[in-house]
Amino acid sequence: MRPNDLNYNCAISNKNEVIKLFYQKELSQLSTTEIYQAQTVFQGTIKKKSMQAFTLDEILHRDKYKNSKIDFLDIDVEGADLKVLEGLSFDKFQPELVCVEIHEKEIKISDIYNFLVGKNYELLWSGVFSHIFKRSQK
Repeated sequence: MRPNDLNYNCAISNKNEVIKLFYQKELSQLSTTEIYQAQTVFQGTIKKKSMQAFTLDEILHRDKYKNSKIDFLDIDVEGADLKVLEGLSFDKFQPELVCVEIHEKEIKISDIYNFLVGKNYELLWSGVFSHIFKRSQK
């Protein structure tokens, strides 16, 4: 259906290593690498398995995107969003817009908010959990 898509069976994190994946059933849209998130959100038994994780840099350097600028980066990884951001070379890929989930009620004191502000981004829009940041032109 989408022949130009690239699909990888791995986790994305801030290090290239084997990590634990927490889930409830094999073919589920809800899984996480953060045990606290699984304990907070999942209902019932939490299963776990080992999975290879790579940084976003590692994945992007493997294929046709290795020399590309990112226009829009959308991250939704059930509580591990900061780790994904930490694994990206912002100076190289320069995402213009970043959409990321922040679950804290006080967005401006969250680690993700402060990380992105430190990378020269400003909050453009906020929804319930998703927030869009725009790269500043400073």
